[in-house]
Amino acid sequence: MEQQMERWVSLARESSLAQGQSKMFTLEDLQLAVFRVEGGFRVTDNSCPHQGGPLSQGEVVGEVVKCPWHDWQYNLKTGCPVMTPPLKTYPVRVREGMIEVRVEDVSPSREEDMEDGEKAPLDALLEALQVAKTLKQVTEVLAEGLRTLVPHDRIGIALLEGETDKLIQVQTHSTRHILLGDGFSASIQGSSLKRLLEKGAVRILDDLKSIQARRPSLWTRLLIDEGMRSNLTLPLSVQGSPIGVLFFSSTKKSAFKERHVGMLKQIAGEIAISIEKGHWVSDLAQSNERYRLLFEMLHEGVFVCRSPDVAFDTFHPNLAGWLQSDVATLKARTLLSLIAPKAQQAFLEEVGQLESVGASRIFETTLLRRDHSPLPIELRLTLIEQQGQQSLMGFVRNLSEVKALNEQLSQKHSLGTIVGKSAAMLALYDLVKKVAPLPTTVLITGESGTGKELFARAIHAQSARHDKPMISVNCGALSESLLETEWFGHEKGAFTGAVNERRGRFELADGGTIFLDEIGELSPATQVKLLRVRQEGEFERVGSSLTRRIDVRVIAATHRDLQREVAQGRFREDLYYRLNVVQLRVPPLRARKDDIPLLLKTFISKLNPRTRKTIQRISEEALRLLLAFDYPGNVRQLENMLEHAFVLCQGAVIEAEHLPPELFAPKDDLVTEALHTENTLATLERKLIEKVLMLTDNNQQLAAQRLGISRTTLWRKLKTRP
Repeated sequence: MEQQMERWVSLARESSLAQGQSKMFTLEDLQLAVFRVEGGFRVTDNSCPHQGGPLSQGEVVGEVVKCPWHDWQYNLKTGCPVMTPPLKTYPVRVREGMIEVRVEDVSPSREEDMEDGEKAPLDALLEALQVAKTLKQVTEVLAEGLRTLVPHDRIGIALLEGETDKLIQVQTHSTRHILLGDGFSASIQGSSLKRLLEKGAVRILDDLKSIQARRPSLWTRLLIDEGMRSNLTLPLSVQGSPIGVLFFSSTKKSAFKERHVGMLKQIAGEIAISIEKGHWVSDLAQSNERYRLLFEMLHEGVFVCRSPDVAFDTFHPNLAGWLQSDVATLKARTLLSLIAPKAQQAFLEEVGQLESVGASRIFETTLLRRDHSPLPIELRLTLIEQQGQQSLMGFVRNLSEVKALNEQLSQKHSLGTIVGKSAAMLALYDLVKKVAPLPTTVLITGESGTGKELFARAIHAQSARHDKPMISVNCGALSESLLETEWFGHEKGAFTGAVNERRGRFELADGGTIFLDEIGELSPATQVKLLRVRQEGEFERVGSSLTRRIDVRVIAATHRDLQREVAQGRFREDLYYRLNVVQLRVPPLRARKDDIPLLLKTFISKLNPRTRKTIQRISEEALRLLLAFDYPGNVRQLENMLEHAFVLCQGAVIEAEHLPPELFAPKDDLVTEALHTENTLATLERKLIEKVLMLTDNNQQLAAQRLGISRTTLWRKLKTRP
């Protein structure tokens, strides 16, 4: 059975509404109109159909609501014949004198719904997730931490590829032989999973076999073939935008309950933030992680053999091509004979770890091509059983391109994942190398999209603290009260819901580095707290009088002119001087256009394997257009433009016609464009909002500040724009 996660929510006392009265209630993102009619209550969306005004403001006569602005009526039982579709109605009941409405997934499960002994392990798990450095570590932490909290046999993380509807499996942990493995991808366009992501809803499937019988899908069939019988799926989203799903499967039917949802939502939220920020990925490992997330399974060789020293039963022709061999020759070879001699001992040790059917090992090794040149690979070996005999199934990933990319990114014109050879960038590289070994506080300034966090990570990676955590906090994304708890942690009972103590980001970063992004967004009160911990190296958790000491290197970043903020009284002068010991000014892309050809070359190297294309270069005309553009979104915007061109280009050369339209449009001509539309003011407002969002990298809080409106107003305008 497929469970819809629903909950009865109390709205008001029964006595608060008299016969014929109505009232509007806000429940998270829902606006509900409640009407008291003869014999009970009715609840609908508080919509404005046909400009008739909010329904809750209408006059109620029997079961009919007369809307306030026009002579238009809506029947609460049958709807209106001219309205398509009808307003959504909600089940309603009266219980113990309270009006209750049943809604889907409006609020997370309460902590009091959790059983005794679950809260402490959950807090420990959330803390462990914050410092996990790779997706693989995240999955392993989940599998271990949830062993007793949520009984399961399989965990999977799948991410959406960019803005497409393609969902790619990127991490899997299972007690069974894996068929739906890393790299498996499928389009979710028009599927129930697509609707689930759009709604941000949780889904429990109690019986996968019955679901497969009604709505067949390859995804479900592979889970069933692995022995799974039930599944729980949670959406992963950042700032309301879906980025993927986290799902748990069990070999038992109806294994997942509603009480599991609350704790798993917290976990999904922590994972989504980590994925978006990429906190766990080191500079060098980042290329390999991108390869795993985006390229995996696209260029793989698969084989089956009885043992490493017995000839292959079968193999994918890709494997023969990589080894510069023909199929007939490879059939007579053994897996062990293909392994480089120096790597054979380590390889056999890995094979020796496969003790039972379904066990898997993933590791890197080296094969020898026909000409004895090395072929670096990632090998996933699984012990399987076929026809009563155990065999090895192997999935081979050719890592040649990844190694080449890592090599390229390590050359003199780069610093970690930062690319550039202009004088300004070379000067920054030199400054990073000088400041990294020292404990000095660093302030990184620059526009959105210039790569400030990449420089922070480069400094940490080259410092003596590189083997300690680097913890990042976006100061502009949290309210003042939440930011203090996020920074310093809290004690048990410090506030409602604080059922256990929790370490803050400064405490987690002890011995390492803390990166404070958007430092210019701090309130005056929060600036005082930061000044103290920066100056004294000590703090107290929320709800505690115990002073704790830490050793943390601070790297801060902002897009604002902090000197101007100090002059205007919005930023403390003493804090500014504490942070501005060494300043790195990251130039905008328009100020280092000499780097554009090198950046384009790097992006082409990344996008070719991802899109399975072989684009070689950019035409002179296309390059001229790219060099002439000012890039308000900086390097990120350039990469997005090139990806747009990759979609349209079907040959080996990107031409001007493949580039996005904004490269051909007049610069900053919003007014002229708006004057050519019927609704000039609305168009101008929409275009201005879109441009400010682009300039702030879709940071809604920052965009609202630049527009001089509240974040709520901006959200409302975004929701109602065409």
